[in-house]
Amino acid sequence: MSLVIVASIAAAQTSISFKLNHTTEVPHASNIYSITTETYYSDPISLGPGHMIFTSPSSTPLTLPSGRIGITSFFGDIVDADHQPVPLSKVYDHHWIAVASTHTNEICSSSLNYVFGIGAESRHGAVDLPDGHAYVVDNDHTNWGANIHLLRTEGLAGDNEAKAAKECNECYYAPNKGTQCTPSQNGTFLCCGEGDWYGVESCPTASGALPPVATFHLRYRVSYTRSVSAVTPVHISIASAPDCATFYDVLRNDAQPEHLVQYSFKVPVDVTVVFAAGHQHTGALNISLNVNGVRQCTSYPRYGTQKDVAGNELGYLVQMSNCVNASTGPLKLKRGDEVRIDSYYYAASHDPRLLYSDGTHLNVMGYMYLAYTRAGGNAPSGALETSQTPLLRAPGVVEVDSLESLDSMALDGMASAPIEQSDVRGTRVWRRVPPSAQVVEAA
Repeated sequence: MSLVIVASIAAAQTSISFKLNHTTEVPHASNIYSITTETYYSDPISLGPGHMIFTSPSSTPLTLPSGRIGITSFFGDIVDADHQPVPLSKVYDHHWIAVASTHTNEICSSSLNYVFGIGAESRHGAVDLPDGHAYVVDNDHTNWGANIHLLRTEGLAGDNEAKAAKECNECYYAPNKGTQCTPSQNGTFLCCGEGDWYGVESCPTASGALPPVATFHLRYRVSYTRSVSAVTPVHISIASAPDCATFYDVLRNDAQPEHLVQYSFKVPVDVTVVFAAGHQHTGALNISLNVNGVRQCTSYPRYGTQKDVAGNELGYLVQMSNCVNASTGPLKLKRGDEVRIDSYYYAASHDPRLLYSDGTHLNVMGYMYLAYTRAGGNAPSGALETSQTPLLRAPGVVEVDSLESLDSMALDGMASAPIEQSDVRGTRVWRRVPPSAQVVEAA
């Protein structure tokens, strides 16, 4: 890819904006309130072969309805110039997350401080809150932005296309992959375009003729109600194994191929979980939520079976099942309960679900996304509770009021937050150093 083309791509993508495409409104089944659904598309995004884009919330502001609303559903993905879904085998959707300036993750601090998050499973992974529940937010006093990580895996170097795509998507080190990508950063976002908000850095590409630069669009769909008094506000947090790590490595182990990491925390107040879903990467087996040592629910991955078919891409993780939703009924947690997240990956040399496997997976995640309520609410007397009223955290946590501040509070903390490397139960993990706000310990 010539430097002239790279420069033109960068110049065209100093920021990304969204425009409303269409709106629908329908009455809720209860006839107590109505649901409005709006679909937005971004400006064109140009990506050449091997290129990575890792946007910041400040350069990717989201447009959401003004005023006080209750968000009941959120979905995001990537489409082509004709607004048709793009297969993961062409452009890998590592993550597509929406962050809000008034939001705080109460379980794993602000290193995973997003409201709605989706990855490769996006086309089957909308956040749909149960009837009567919503994420209540006052958008007149809230800024929204997106942290979106895309990798175009066409035209990569190497004799094995599936291997090349795996190593690109899993942030393997490679020479000439950007000044921040060094051998010591193998498997981290620094070898995956972090801080490159313009799509300039690239995975190694093949010699000779390459596929042309292509145009794509980001898409998101949000459903909401303005009748916020008719819904119960939910709080949203992410619990991450191992021990709130942003990401970690799974290394080949044929003797013990079921690789397990865990994270445990105690619940300081009575809460009711109304929605829970896992987020994992290719190679995952499942992720479970346990209470006091008893498994309560499991989120399972589904792998695609058709080559280059959007939503069913052969060898890719294309869906994670819900752990808790309207069909399962809520999960009630009592003060003092110990919640444990178990994240399993398959580490044997050959994984028949995948197009290429060698047992090792870098930059994997074990997240459990949780939406929950607290009986009686937690708002001051006479005030309407919102989804920003602290439940598990002490009052007075640091809040931000600009998209620039969000850049250090989104998934992975973005480039401005320092990163720490450590070993947890023999697994190499990377953590972002969070702000000073602390999780409240059970009394």
